[in-house]
Amino acid sequence: MPSTAATVVRRVREAMLRLVHPVEARISPDGRSVAVAAAGPGQAELVLAAVPAGLRDGAAPPPVLRAPAGPDAPTDRHSPRWLPDSRTLLHIAENEGPSGTEVRLAALDTVSGTVRTVVRAPGAVDDLLVSDDGKQALLLCAADGAEQDGMHLGLPVRLGAVPAPERFAPGTGRRSLHLVDLADGRMHDAGPAGLTVWNVAWRGGTTAVATVCEDTLPAGYYGARFAALDLAARTARTVYTPQGQLGSPALAADGRSAAVCEGISIVAGRPVVADLTTGTTTVVAGVEDATWLRFDDASPGALWFAGWDGTGSRAGHTGHPALVHWSGPVTLGGAGYQPALSLSGDGLLAATVLDAPGRPPEAVVTRTEGPDAWDWTPVTALNAPAPAELTGVRTERTHWSAPDGRTVQGLVLSEGECTDPRPLAVLVHGGPAWLWSAGYAPGDVLGLAPALAAAGYLVLLPNPRGSNGRGLEHARAVVGDVGGADLDDVLSGVRHLADAGLADPDRAAVLGHSYGGFLAAQAAARTDVFRAAVVVSAPTDWLSFTHTSNIGGGYDRTYAIGGPDAPQELIRRSPVFARGGSGTPTLIVHGSADRVTPVGQAHELYRSLLRTGRAPVELYVYPGEGHEFTDGGHLLDAAARVEQWLATHLAPRPAAAPRTAVPGDASPEPIPGTASTAGPDGDTPLEPSGPATPHPASAGPDGGVR
Repeated sequence: MPSTAATVVRRVREAMLRLVHPVEARISPDGRSVAVAAAGPGQAELVLAAVPAGLRDGAAPPPVLRAPAGPDAPTDRHSPRWLPDSRTLLHIAENEGPSGTEVRLAALDTVSGTVRTVVRAPGAVDDLLVSDDGKQALLLCAADGAEQDGMHLGLPVRLGAVPAPERFAPGTGRRSLHLVDLADGRMHDAGPAGLTVWNVAWRGGTTAVATVCEDTLPAGYYGARFAALDLAARTARTVYTPQGQLGSPALAADGRSAAVCEGISIVAGRPVVADLTTGTTTVVAGVEDATWLRFDDASPGALWFAGWDGTGSRAGHTGHPALVHWSGPVTLGGAGYQPALSLSGDGLLAATVLDAPGRPPEAVVTRTEGPDAWDWTPVTALNAPAPAELTGVRTERTHWSAPDGRTVQGLVLSEGECTDPRPLAVLVHGGPAWLWSAGYAPGDVLGLAPALAAAGYLVLLPNPRGSNGRGLEHARAVVGDVGGADLDDVLSGVRHLADAGLADPDRAAVLGHSYGGFLAAQAAARTDVFRAAVVVSAPTDWLSFTHTSNIGGGYDRTYAIGGPDAPQELIRRSPVFARGGSGTPTLIVHGSADRVTPVGQAHELYRSLLRTGRAPVELYVYPGEGHEFTDGGHLLDAAARVEQWLATHLAPRPAAAPRTAVPGDASPEPIPGTASTAGPDGDTPLEPSGPATPHPASAGPDGGVR
C-alpha cells in the first residue's frame, strides 16, 4: 500500500464533504419544472430546474432559479411541495434566531421569485402534505424535545436552548398533525388525541391514514398500527395491525382505499391495500422491498411503487400481475433515504434523485410511457465537474455462498483492477434492515468506503441476511439470531475474496456502524479472522440498551434478542460478554449525544476489552455528535484515526506463498455504469430498461438502529 494512504483518505473524505446532495426531487403537476431540496456544505436549499422540452409538451418552462438568498433568508429550506397551479412551491423554511430555531411554512412564487410566510410551524416538520385542490396543507410536526431515530441523527428535536433540567415524562415530545388553510394561514390541531403519528397520507378533506401508537419514543414505532383518521373529530380507527413495521402510506383520491408497506425495522416491504369501508386488507402479490407507494388515479386500485432491488433500485406498477417497469444498479433517492418517485399530474413523467457508481447524485426525469420510457435524463448539475479524487474507484457486484447455502450479495470497491491480493476492509452497514446500494460515494460507516478503496484497500460491502433488497424473508432471517448466521455471512465473504486471490486474509479488518458495529464487535471478540476492528455508534450491551436507548424495548423485541423474561439472552448476544477469539485490536468511535445507542454502550465495550487485556483498545468520543456524525472536522478526524489504526495493525507480515485464484464466477461482476466501463469523459449514461428487458438486479425511514 502506498505510504501516502493517510493523505489519500483525507483528500477523498474532503471531496465527499464538498458534494451537494439532492435529497428529493419533486416534479410540478404540469411536468415543466422540478423542485430539488439540496443539502450542501453548511445549508439546505431549494433549486428549481426546467424539464427538457423533449420530455414534455406545452409552453416553455420558467427559468431555472434558486430560492432567494440574503441577510434575512432562511438557513435551511426543505420539503418542496407544488400547488396545482405548478407555479407556487410550498416548503419549510428554518431560521436561527436569538431564541432558537424558527420553523415556517412558506410559499415561493417560482416565476417572480417572491416568498411569503404562510404560518409558523409548532415544531420541527417531519412531513408536509398538500390537498389535491391546493387549498390546504397538513403538517406532521415533532414537538421540541421529541426523540429522533437513528436515520435522523439520534438527537432530540431542539428548537431552543437545551432545558435545564431536561424533563422526561409520558406524553412529552409527541408527533402530531396540524391542518393549515393556505388562503389565510389559519392552523388548528388535527391529529388523534393521545396518539403519536409516525407517517401519514392525505389528499384533502377530513380523511387521512397514518401509522400511529401511544408511545412518543421511537421505540413505539416498532409496535405502530395502521389507522384511518378523522381530522375533524381527531379520532383514529385501526384498519390493520401488522406482523412487522409499517411505512410509506398512500391514500386513494376517493378516500376509500389506502396502502402501506409492511416490512421490518427500517421499512422496505410488501404493499398492503386496505378497503377503508369494509376493513378488508390484501397483500399485493409480486412486489418486494417497496419503499414508496402512490395510487394511480387513472387506474382505480392500482399502485405505483419504487423500492430496492438487490444492490440497486426498481420502479413499477401493480397491474395484473405487478410489473417492474425499470430496474438498475443505481440508487433512486427520496426524502427518507429510500427509493421514491415524484409523478406529474398525468403520470407521464417521473422525477427522482439518481446516485450511481461513477455518477455523482443529481435530480433526473424520465417519461413513463413510450419508446424512451425510463431513460433517466439529468436536470441538475450540482456536482459538475465530478471530484477528481473519486474517478479511479471501481464498484463491482459480487456474491458468495454462506455456510448454510444462502446466497449473499455485496459490493466490492477498489482503486483500479486487482492483480495481487490487497489488504481487505469489510464495512458492515447498520439496520440490519438496510443495505449497501450501488452509489457514487456510499456514506455509511463514516463514509470510509471510497476513501479506503482509493488508498489501496480492497473494500467489501456485504449485505448479509437481515438486509433489504432480497425480499422480506431475507430481511427477517436475522430475527432471533442476531450476530449468528448474519455474522457467518460476513465471514464467508472474506473467504470468498481470499479464495479468489483478491484479498489478503492475513491483513483483513472489519468496520461497522450501529448494528454493523455490533457485528464488527462480535467478530472481533469471537473470532481471529480480523487483525483490526473499528466499532462506530454500536449497541454492545443489549441488556443496558433496552433500558437506555430511545428505541429500546421496541427494536430488541422486533428482532427477538431477548426481553424482561429472558435477560440471559440479552447478555448472551452482547459483545461486552463475548469471548472466543484471542483478541482483536479494536478502535471505538462514538458521539456523546447519541440517544439511539447511548455513549455508555461505547464505554462498556471499552472497559470490557480493557479488562480482558487481550489486544489494544482505544475509545474516541466526539462532543455533540449523535448516531450519525455531521461535523466535517469530526468526520475528517475520525477518518484519520481509523486509517492510522488500520495501517498500524494491518502492517505487512513476511510474504507467504502466492494464492491460486479461483476461476469462474468467484470474481466480482462489473456493474454497468461504473468507472471501469466509463467513456472517454468518465460519465457513463445509464442504459434505459423497458418492461421486457429490465436491467439486472441492483443513507432515513423511521426507527432503525443504523
